[in-house]
This record gives sequence, structure tokens and C-alpha cells, in this order.
Amino acid sequence: MTCRITSLLLIMLLSLAAARAEPVSRREVLAAIAVLEGDVTSAAAPQAAVTVTRFGKESDAVLIILGPETLPWMQEETAGAGATVRAMLMAVYFAGDIKSQLERNRAEDDPYRGWLAVIKAYRQMRRQQPKLVIPEVEELIEKEETGRLRQEAENLRRQQDPEEPRPTNMA
Repeated sequence: MTCRITSLLLIMLLSLAAARAEPVSRREVLAAIAVLEGDVTSAAAPQAAVTVTRFGKESDAVLIILGPETLPWMQEETAGAGATVRAMLMAVYFAGDIKSQLERNRAEDDPYRGWLAVIKAYRQMRRQQPKLVIPEVEELIEKEETGRLRQEAENLRRQQDPEEPRPTNMA
């Protein structure tokens, strides 16, 4: 519940900021994604997360389908620093998904690239916080290591839009 409340507060704050700000440009979101890819624990990462989240919410250039399947770590009730870490991983997921879509010039959800971004960011976070363990992300890592994560993403995409066949090459 606390994690969901934190997420709702983040979304409300983003909505307020968006109401007073110009839309996020492609150049700005790509710069913000580069910050998150470089070091998700940096001082610049929280603002980059806001920029990425705003772009994902506002832009017609991308399509991000959210749910418990795509953001399993957001389903756990967590307070304090744990909720902040999970919210940052949500923004990182958006960054990976958005970058994939912008590279392909195609507004088509890409949960696999979002998950890969989360795995990379989680590993960065763990280097600074060795006791950090998020079971849902650990499960994503295990699926990637055993070669099942890409197929799970493809299955999820098919469920989201069963009438439109998708290519199996998602990279």
C-alpha cells in the first residue's frame, strides 16, 4: 500500500509539474535516459527519472502498457527508502522501454528492454547497497540468465494485442 501511495504521489507531482512546464522533447528525454543508464544512483538521477516519466506520460511517440506483469516490484507494499528505490526502478523501466521505441521510431511497447534497464540499474544500486534485495527483480535476473525473459516479454506483448502478430526478434 505504501509503495502504491508513493507511486500515486509521484504521478500527482509529475502532473502538477507537467501542467506548468513545456512538453519534454525527444532530445531532453534521451539526455535523461543517458543519465539513468550511466548511474542511476547519481544526484542527477531523480530529476532524470521525472523527465523520463513525464515524457512517457505525455508523448504520443511512445506507448507504455503498465500492469503487475510489467512492474512486478511495484506490487509489494514498501515504505521509506524501499519505496523510493522501487519508484526509481519504475522510471528506469520507462527509460528502457522509451529508448527502444524512439530508436525504432515505433510506438510499440517493449517490456523486454524495460526489464533489461531495470536489471542493469538494480545491479548499480546493489553495488552501493549490498543488502538491497528485491525478489521480483531477482526473478527477472534469473529469467534473463536462463534465457526466458525475452520470451516472457513476447508473450506479454501478444496478450496485450492478440490480433496483431509480432516478430520474435525484439532486440
